Amino acid sequence: MDSSHQIDQVRHTTARTPDRTGTAGRDTGGGSGPALGPPCADHLTEHGWAHGRLRASADGPDWRRFASCWDNLVTDRYLGQARCVRRRRYGRLLAHRDGRLEPLHGTEFFQSRAINPVFGDQVRVFEPLTADALACSRFVEVLRESVALVNEVAGARDWELGVHFIRVVGDRDAGSEPAPEGRHSDGHEYVSIHLVGRHRCVGGENRVYRRGAPVAEYATTMTEPLETLVLHDTTTEHAVSEIRSADPHGSGWRDTLIVDFDPVRDPAGPAGRTHRWLN
Repeated sequence: MDSSHQIDQVRHTTARTPDRTGTAGRDTGGGSGPALGPPCADHLTEHGWAHGRLRASADGPDWRRFASCWDNLVTDRYLGQARCVRRRRYGRLLAHRDGRLEPLHGTEFFQSRAINPVFGDQVRVFEPLTADALACSRFVEVLRESVALVNEVAGARDWELGVHFIRVVGDRDAGSEPAPEGRHSDGHEYVSIHLVGRHRCVGGENRVYRRGAPVAEYATTMTEPLETLVLHDTTTEHAVSEIRSADPHGSGWRDTLIVDFDPVRDPAGPAGRTHRWLN
């Protein structure tokens, strides 16, 4: 089914929510509307999702250094025959309840086939985040703001974060599916999806579904750097439409930062502890 038919099936959110939810007045096409506030914890608690824009700045040398990390990603070798051109890096961090962020060794990533029927039941090992990325002050700001929002909803705790830097590349005549598995959940407690940038591309509409519901509860095409969609992954499912180039002579792409949140249940913490902290 093409994206125009899918949009027709979306049930738009009609209730006007406070500005801080970042949803009031926004349409599924990402058109003009009120300035986005940060994602709202109350909205995330009530609906299982929240849309907004982080407070962190998407300007200046620190931002440009951070965004340039997406120019140093590597091809995702696990895609096989999937209709997607995707470049990525992956890292793990321990977000301590006191606010410290500790990088973890190891870039193994596993999802069961029940969660991911396309790529599940295999251990995928991705290229790690670079030292330059981990040293970016803007990266640390984004993580801390995201963790603070989730802690406001779930209560302060330790989280293992899975951090994905992803670039999806599309051509004008060959679209690229950011999520070849289609509508899905990711098998985590919370997931935050942050737009880093778009380059001469169309598509990439994010849709949010109540678990098992036939139609989307909300849809938006994120266009602003650090525009963010936060999901309670155990109660919602999500999907994203294909990316195509808007340039008749070259490729277009969409850069996203995706953060998975898993509660740390072992008092000793997750594997790969480094006992060093990001500043």
